[in-house]
Amino acid sequence: MSFFRLAAAAALPLVLAAAAPAQPGQLVVQVYSYGFAPRPIRLAAGRPVTLTFVNQSGSSHDFSAHGFFSKARIFSGDASDGEVDLPPHQTRSITLVPSAGTYHAHCSHFFHKQMGMSDLIVVN
Repeated sequence: MSFFRLAAAAALPLVLAAAAPAQPGQLVVQVYSYGFAPRPIRLAAGRPVTLTFVNQSGSSHDFSAHGFFSKARIFSGDASDGEVDLPPHQTRSITLVPSAGTYHAHCSHFFHKQMGMSDLIVVN
C-alpha cells in the first residue's frame, strides 16, 4: 500500500467525525416553589444543548426567558412567546443552540418572581 493511501485511510475517520453533527449536551433545570436550580444556569455558546425542565411542585410554573429564547436556534420543543409552560409534576424539554450573553429568567405567574423564582442564564 502506498504512503498516500495509508495516510488517506488513517485520516478518513477524522474527516468523518468532523462532518458528523454535534450531539447535544444535556442540562436538567429543577423547578420548584419558588425557585430554579442550578443557579445560575451556565451554557456554552454555539453548542447544542437539551434543557429539561422538571416541575417538582404541585403548582403550575413557567420558565420565562424572552431574550434567551429569541436569540437561540431552537431545534425541538416549545418556547412560544419566550417561555416554557410547566404543569404540576410535569417535564418539558427543549433542544437549542444558545447565543452568547447573559439573560434573565423568571416565572411569570403572579408574585412568583417576587418570591424568588428567578434565575440568570450565562452563555459564553
